[in-house]
Amino acid sequence: MKTTVLDILWFILAVSYAYLKFNTFNFINGVLALIAVLFIHLIINFHNNYMDYRNSKDLDYRQKTSTIGINRESLAVVKKWMYGLTIFPLLIGAFLVYRSSWLTLVIGVILVGIGLLYSGGPKPLNSTMFGEIVVAIAISIFVPLIYSYLGLIGIGKFDSSSVIDIVIICLPNTFAIFAAQLCNNICDLESDVKNGRHTLVYRIGKTNALSLFKASWALTFLLIPILALLQVVPYITLLAILLYPFIWDKFQPFLKEQVKTQTYPLVIKAVTLLVTVYIFLIAVGAIENILRSYL
Repeated sequence: MKTTVLDILWFILAVSYAYLKFNTFNFINGVLALIAVLFIHLIINFHNNYMDYRNSKDLDYRQKTSTIGINRESLAVVKKWMYGLTIFPLLIGAFLVYRSSWLTLVIGVILVGIGLLYSGGPKPLNSTMFGEIVVAIAISIFVPLIYSYLGLIGIGKFDSSSVIDIVIICLPNTFAIFAAQLCNNICDLESDVKNGRHTLVYRIGKTNALSLFKASWALTFLLIPILALLQVVPYITLLAILLYPFIWDKFQPFLKEQVKTQTYPLVIKAVTLLVTVYIFLIAVGAIENILRSYL
C-alpha cells in the first residue's frame, strides 16, 4: 500500500501541470484514472511478490526477505487477491477508453505489461540490467503522462508539446526513482546472485553502482534549478534547493554501508521527501496561477 502514495503524487503533478499551462483539467477522467492506477499498482505488487517468491532459489530469501514468506501467506491466497482485484481496473479502463480513445488502451497495456514483466515471463526485467531504468521511466513518466492525457484530451488541450513538457518536468523524479531502484539492488546484490538475477548492479559491480547512484542524484539536484530558471516549472521550485544538504546527509550512512533494513530506508525517505516537495512546490505555482487568472 505504501508504494501507491507515489501514484497520488503523480496525479497532483499532472493536475498542477494542466492548471499551469491550460488552467483546466477534466477531474472525472483524472480521478477515474487515479483509481485504476492504484488498483493496477496493487495487483502488480501482488504479482511481483508472488513471482519473486515462486521463482526464488534461496531459502533464506523466502523466509526472511519475501513479504509472502515473512507473513506466512499461502500462494493460493495471494493469487485470489491478485485476480480478484483485476475486475476494478478492467471496468474503469474500459470506461476511460470509451470516454477518450484507443490510445488510452495502448498506454494502459504498456504500463501493465511492464509491471507484469518486471518479475514474470521467461526473462523477468528484475533479472536484467534494464530493470531499474524501465521501472523508473514507467513509474515517474508514463503514469503522470496518462493522467495528463486523460485530464486534457476531453477538453482538446493535449498535444505533442504537452508530452514533451511532462517528460521534462518529470525528469528530476525519474533520476530520483532510478537512484532508489539502484539502491535497492545494491542492497540485494547477494540474494539476487543466489536467485540468478543479473541486474545492472551485478553487471557493473557495487563500486560503480554506488558511483552511478551519486551521479543520478547529482543530475536530480541540477535539474530542478535549471528547469526553474528556464521557466519550465515555477520559480518557487527553487526552494527545493534548501533540501539538498539534508538529503545528502541522509545518503552518507548508505554510502558507507549498504544494509537493507538500516541504511536503505534513509535513502527512500530522502527520495520521498524530495519528490513530494518538488511536486508540492509545482502545485503551489499552479494555485498561484489560478489565483492570478481571477484577479
